[in-house]
Amino acid sequence: MLVIELYYSSKLIAMKTRNLLIMSACISIAFLVVSCYKNNGRDYNNSSNMAKKVSISATGYSPATLTVASGSTVTWTNTDNMVHTVTTADGKISSGDIAAGSSFSQAFTTTGTFNYFDSHNTTMSGVVTVTTSSPGGGGY
Repeated sequence: MLVIELYYSSKLIAMKTRNLLIMSACISIAFLVVSCYKNNGRDYNNSSNMAKKVSISATGYSPATLTVASGSTVTWTNTDNMVHTVTTADGKISSGDIAAGSSFSQAFTTTGTFNYFDSHNTTMSGVVTVTTSSPGGGGY
């Protein structure tokens, strides 16, 4: 009787081990597939994507913080019914009034952090951080 119980117990352990190995293999394969997935350039928040978009509304800039590669162009679009601006304190970026439905674009060729605000509503602010994409470059 003890021999039969040991036999079935060992079979049960072997079956659980086999199932555990199969599950581990499936999880490993799934992880490998996901980590190797290529998105065909549709990564909208990756700094290698050279065109970035920011919406301006009554509640602020969205996204308020943006990181781009040097050489990128950022476009701010006013989705509000009021006039807004994109302005830096040093005046290096000054969009002037951006009417409802209109846009303003700025190319960034120098690394750094650019804090900007709306001159009509100074509580609205945002930050563009420009990182190195390749050596060289000039401008702002």
